[in-house]
Amino acid sequence: MSVGKLTRYGLPFSNVVAAGTATNNITPGRTLENLRLRLGGTTFTKAMISMLKLKANGKVILEASGTEIDKMNAYRGETIDAAFLDVPFADYRGLTELDRMVGAFDTSQGIANITSEVTIAGATAPTLVPILTESAAQKGASGEAAPYAGLMTKVLRYPFNIANGGNLPFTVPFGPQSGAVIKRVHVVSNADRCTGITVKEDGLVIHESVKAENEADQRRFGRVPQGNFYTVDFVLDGNVRKALDTRSARSLEWLLTFSGAESGVVLVEYLDPLGNL
Repeated sequence: MSVGKLTRYGLPFSNVVAAGTATNNITPGRTLENLRLRLGGTTFTKAMISMLKLKANGKVILEASGTEIDKMNAYRGETIDAAFLDVPFADYRGLTELDRMVGAFDTSQGIANITSEVTIAGATAPTLVPILTESAAQKGASGEAAPYAGLMTKVLRYPFNIANGGNLPFTVPFGPQSGAVIKRVHVVSNADRCTGITVKEDGLVIHESVKAENEADQRRFGRVPQGNFYTVDFVLDGNVRKALDTRSARSLEWLLTFSGAESGVVLVEYLDPLGNL
């Protein structure tokens, strides 16, 4: 390419209706840094996107609601626009080019097809336009694929429910067979009753906080804590080398503390190859 970055419209969505699932395809071959959805019509807000799924080779790599994606973006300190929903793979708040681009989705690396599914509920005469930000395939100095080219940002969701307040053990994959690199974990609770989190790797406490001190630390680094979110951020200062690499862990324990009955989902931001999780 004669330019470092492309911004262009993607293939049009089909079945953009008041209540249903709109779908489109994204042509592989470049590095996808950001997918922006432009929302229009009589009444169509991000809260009306009850679920957005991105699939690569038929495998879900991102699954979250419009509100959840918007809050994850706002947490990083990005400016939010009501008419646009950004689905980022690159993390432009990283310190260096590696920090920013390590999770960008190099679709030239064994990707045959990419599809997006946007489930809409309660809209009136909605319109939906995809806008892609892309760059060249990730190459090393000698033209070979960069060591991190096979990694991509994934956002996977795990539901939880606790009948009474107290501690709720929670697990995510770890170890050499299915472990991955974790940048952030967001506990999204319906009543905002998550009050503390402890994380242990191989018996050693690697994160321990209550909500107020956790959010104070995040604000120190320019993050913006979100309502109904309890975020454990391993790359708080933008240095991706500090992310939690669970691939060598022999045990990984998460203990979520709640002040009362609660339900919701845990959203995990991974750096992971397509074939793993």
